[in-house]
Amino acid sequence: VVEAFSGASLFPCGPGSREWEYFDGKCYYFSLTRTSWYKAKAQCEEMHSQLAVINSYAKQSFVMFRTRNERFWIGLTDENSEGEWEWIDGTDYRTTFTLILSLPRFWKEGEPNNSGNNEDCAHVWISGKWNDVYCTYECYYICEKPLPN
Repeated sequence: VVEAFSGASLFPCGPGSREWEYFDGKCYYFSLTRTSWYKAKAQCEEMHSQLAVINSYAKQSFVMFRTRNERFWIGLTDENSEGEWEWIDGTDYRTTFTLILSLPRFWKEGEPNNSGNNEDCAHVWISGKWNDVYCTYECYYICEKPLPN
């Protein structure tokens, strides 16, 4: 049986979205320019997406491989209450995989440390480890969105 060619299988994130990468049921955009966390959040929203929420080992591994020691914003902040980290989509930071999977060390050693009492946004760097940094720092960013209908 010969299956008909499907554009959806070639470009699961949509034929006009070649800069988006498919992974595990979602689409990811890795920016080519650096900007602040707030501007990155807005850029993702303009593309009908959000800053990436890392809620599984698989996604962490994908991000770790894909970012290759560059710094990329993720959708994690404690700007509302110091030390109370929150994912931008409301996913519970404490009860997702960090608790279920025995508190894996995704934070770089010694992080988050709120250096200078001013580090409220998180990015991935150095082998995919997370670090808190001031939100106006400029680095790349990762957006994610569901597959198009």
